[in-house]
Amino acid sequence: MDFAKLFLLLPILLSALSTLEYSTAQGFNCSSPSACHALVGYITVNNTNLGAIQSLFNVKNLRSLLGANNLPLSTQRNQTIPAEQIIEVPINCVCYNNTGTSNGAPIYTVQAGDGLFHIAAEVFSRLVLFPQIQAANGIPNPDLITIGQKLKIPLPCSCDDVDGKRVVHYAHVVKSGSTLEEIAREFGTDEQTLATINGIKTENDLKADQPIDVPLKACNSSVRIDSLDFPFLAANGTYVFTANGCVRCTCDAANNWTLHCEPSQNTPSKWKTCPSMQCEGLSLGNSTTSGCNRTICSYAGFNNSTIFTSLVQDSSCSTSSPSNDVSRISLNWDFLSILVLLSFHLFQ
Repeated sequence: MDFAKLFLLLPILLSALSTLEYSTAQGFNCSSPSACHALVGYITVNNTNLGAIQSLFNVKNLRSLLGANNLPLSTQRNQTIPAEQIIEVPINCVCYNNTGTSNGAPIYTVQAGDGLFHIAAEVFSRLVLFPQIQAANGIPNPDLITIGQKLKIPLPCSCDDVDGKRVVHYAHVVKSGSTLEEIAREFGTDEQTLATINGIKTENDLKADQPIDVPLKACNSSVRIDSLDFPFLAANGTYVFTANGCVRCTCDAANNWTLHCEPSQNTPSKWKTCPSMQCEGLSLGNSTTSGCNRTICSYAGFNNSTIFTSLVQDSSCSTSSPSNDVSRISLNWDFLSILVLLSFHLFQ
C-alpha cells in the first residue's frame, strides 16, 4: 500500500479507534427495587434555549428544568443558553439487570444525516453510548436507521444508596484533563466514593468525554414510605415540585440539610384543586417557636387524594461546650508558664 492511500485511510482508522473506546464504556450500577429521580449534565453543543432542551429530553414541565438549575420560576422557555453550558436535566430512573437507565424518555426522532454515533456523541453530548441506543431499540445494524424513526435514549442513572445514605445520582461528562480529586471537590464528595461506585481503580480508568456517576448529597425529608413520590430526593441548590404540582420543596445546605416545602400555588396536574396541607392549625412550611425550639409543618408525601403532613421539631439553641473554654484557658496558662520559665533561665 502506498503512502497516499495510507494517508487517506488514516482519519478513518482514527475515527474507528475513537468509536471503539467510546463504545466500551459501562453503564451506572443500579440494583434498587424503587424508581427514583436523577439528574444528567447536558452540555450544549450550540447556542440554544431552555425550550429546546426541554423538548429534546421530553421534560414534561419547564418548572422541573428550572428547579434542577435553581433558575427563577419567571424564566421563559426562550431563555438563551450559550454553547458549552451545562444544564442539569431531571430524569426518571429505573434499575434493570443491575444497570440504571432513564424510564420511558427521552424519545428522539431521527433527522436527515443522523447516525447513532452522532446522536449519542453530539445530540446528547456523550451522555449515552451508541451501542446502548442500538441495544435499547433492537437495531441490528447501527448504520441503518431511517428518517422519522423513534429512538428510546437510555440515559445513565442510578437509584442506589451510597454508604447507607440516599443521594441524588448525577451523570457528569468528564472533561479532558479532569481528575477524580477535582470532580470530588466540585460536587462535595470524595475520591474513594467516586472510585468505588464507578469501578475506577486508577486515574487511567477515568475517561474524558464519558459520563461518571456522581452522588449528590440530598436534603433530609419526612416523606413516608407509602407515598407515591417515595423516595423523594432533592440535591443542594435545587427545588422540586411534587404532589401533582401542589407542593414546592427546596434543598439548601444552609437550612441544616433539611427539605423545606410549601404550597406551590400552581394549578394541580391531576386534581381539580390541591388538597388541604395543614398540621393541627399550621399550614405547610409554617412554624411556631417556643424559646429556642421550633415546630415546623413538614411535607410527608401524598396518595391519590391526600397530601400528608407531619409536625417536626428542631432546636435553634446553640450548644456551648464548657470543656472547650476550659481547654483554651488551660492552654493559655501553659503558654504563660513556659514564658516565665524561659525568662527565669535567661536572667540567671
